[in-house]
Amino acid sequence: MNVQPEFRFMVDHMLIKLGKYLRILGYDAEWDTYLRTHELILVANSENRVFLTRNTKLGDQYPFVRKVLVISSTDPQQQLKQVILQTGINPQCHLFSRCVRCNVVLYNVLDKKEIEGCVHPHVYLRHEHFFKCPLCDTIFWRGSHVVNTCTKLGLKMPGSASM
Repeated sequence: MNVQPEFRFMVDHMLIKLGKYLRILGYDAEWDTYLRTHELILVANSENRVFLTRNTKLGDQYPFVRKVLVISSTDPQQQLKQVILQTGINPQCHLFSRCVRCNVVLYNVLDKKEIEGCVHPHVYLRHEHFFKCPLCDTIFWRGSHVVNTCTKLGLKMPGSASM
């Protein structure tokens, strides 16, 4: 099993798409649309997360943020590039290893028969390796969506044995 990355992120309300991209890269990225910004900051501080925001006026209005990265672009792909450049995270190391919905590390389905009937028969026949979220039970595989996402984000396809 892969060791998960050290960086953990808290994403404010303006950067949820960036948070999803970070999860695709395998990084722990949290957000909560019900919490206000100052509450997100408190959670980020207590969980030792890097707070990602576009808000340039955090100083006076909000609690002190231990780790913060102010994102300059409105484009999610450019935002991701900024996070990669400024934190030094490896965008390839844990690619597609985390559930985008739940933020939980996926596990490798060792016996393909375990998911038979849970995916479309064509998908089942075409693919050998499947991954599953232990929380929501969503099943993942390396289909065209993985190729498209890698192309969109300028990433190499992950190796074939594990996500």
